[in-house]
Amino acid sequence: MVFLMQMYLLLCRHWFMIKDSLVDSVINYVFVWPFLWGISNGTFLPAASFGSQGAIAKGTELVLGMLLLQLMVGTFMPLVLLLGEREESGILRYHVMATSYAAAFFSRLFFFTLYTALMMMPFFPMVKLFIGSNLYTDQLNWFALEGFVFLASAMAISYGFCVFGLIRTMHDIEYAWSYGIEPFLWLSGMWVPVYAIAKCGVPGINWVLLCNPFAYMTEALRQLFFHEVCFAPFSQCMAVMVSSTLFFILAGYWLLKRRLKAV
Repeated sequence: MVFLMQMYLLLCRHWFMIKDSLVDSVINYVFVWPFLWGISNGTFLPAASFGSQGAIAKGTELVLGMLLLQLMVGTFMPLVLLLGEREESGILRYHVMATSYAAAFFSRLFFFTLYTALMMMPFFPMVKLFIGSNLYTDQLNWFALEGFVFLASAMAISYGFCVFGLIRTMHDIEYAWSYGIEPFLWLSGMWVPVYAIAKCGVPGINWVLLCNPFAYMTEALRQLFFHEVCFAPFSQCMAVMVSSTLFFILAGYWLLKRRLKAV
């Protein structure tokens, strides 16, 4: 009961800290980015590259990859706030002492996951609104898609906690993105489906793809839209994503506790 009360108070505090930027976040995540990614990657780029033949399928594949990019960018911003509270203001240490480490950790994990998921869920509905039939959705289950977005948000946030548990100061943020996040994006099938990357002939690339949990995220997303055998089975992707999320939560819990030297 005490833990739940601590969680509630910290969640209220997190909401108070972020509510002033809510309007800007909604404008960016719900309107600006879906419009830009939808028009550019879903319409102009496939039309210029592939012509009218196959442009809808190719454009849809390109738009799907943009969800991962937007998700990681959206994840990065609140985690910068976490790092500032840990290293500069000392707010995180104060919350650990005033409540408990578990409450301070899990309140942030839950709040950032929920916030990120709510910002990401309108992405595809808005892209569909902007570009219409250029986004292929004939086989899509919209409820399954939103459930996937929530799980993807939880996985991205928990991974972000691991990365930010490793870096020491605000000056290391650039390295966190360059070495801890960006390589996973480029080798996740964000731009090109995983099966196409696997055919490139680079030694060891299949093992890299197999061990990259974010590759399963893009595969699951493409499977939701296309239901084709060239993509990994949706159930397998979900199992890897759930397992990865749990692992990242445990690792992030330990790394951040070690960084704070909290007992």
